[in-house]
Amino acid sequence: MKPTFAHLPYKDFTIKARLVNSKNVVKKLAALKAEFIGKDLQTDHYFETDKGKLKWREGTIENLITHYERFDDSGMERTIVYQYDINPSQDQIDDLFLNHKVIGITKKERRIYQLNNIKIHLDKLPNQEEFIEIEAMDRDDRFTAAELKGQCLEIKSKLEIADNNLVPTGYLKN
Repeated sequence: MKPTFAHLPYKDFTIKARLVNSKNVVKKLAALKAEFIGKDLQTDHYFETDKGKLKWREGTIENLITHYERFDDSGMERTIVYQYDINPSQDQIDDLFLNHKVIGITKKERRIYQLNNIKIHLDKLPNQEEFIEIEAMDRDDRFTAAELKGQCLEIKSKLEIADNNLVPTGYLKN
């Protein structure tokens, strides 16, 4: 099955950094009135594809199949999404394994916070490294790219994330 690469009317900008003081960040998120969604235990299965990343996220909260590409845009990453299927069926998951080679698996514990259209993830990897990810999302074409970038930078500032802690998004490197 050869995928098509027409992108969805979804856009986001993402900032990721090493998490230096998670207790302090959690306090700041509470002060911002960010809603704690829960702790998700996630296994991300990455599959070979001609373009971008193809991933099945198997989680206790978030379950999805997504195909996307990320591009650097002034120190943060802009995402183009080709597929975003929430709570995929077993047939969809089986289809991934039948038609694509698995190229990697990552596991993490993710604490998920929501602040309007912005998701904040506090991730802990099996090696105990911790990261924060700020994702300003737009699924309804309500925001311009500049507005989404501004939202990311505003939350980065409010959470006092230092530039020297910024890292590229994604745990699977290819």
